[in-house]
Amino acid sequence: MEVRVLKRVIKYVLGIGTLLILSGIFLIGAQSHYNQKEIKIASKICLENGGHPKIIRDYLALNYSFSCQKD
Repeated sequence: MEVRVLKRVIKYVLGIGTLLILSGIFLIGAQSHYNQKEIKIASKICLENGGHPKIIRDYLALNYSFSCQKD
């Protein structure tokens, strides 16, 4: 392969890799955002019904557990 062709291939591979990484970051951020909204709405409904929300979640709220405990 010529050096020019090799440089072009490397440029395309780096471009596609960067696009994939940015897409992954966007998707993780979107999922975290909507999970946070879901937790907030569920907590509000739980409190309105006289319960106490119990939430266990990880750093970005990608995985969470929610329960509404009533006295």
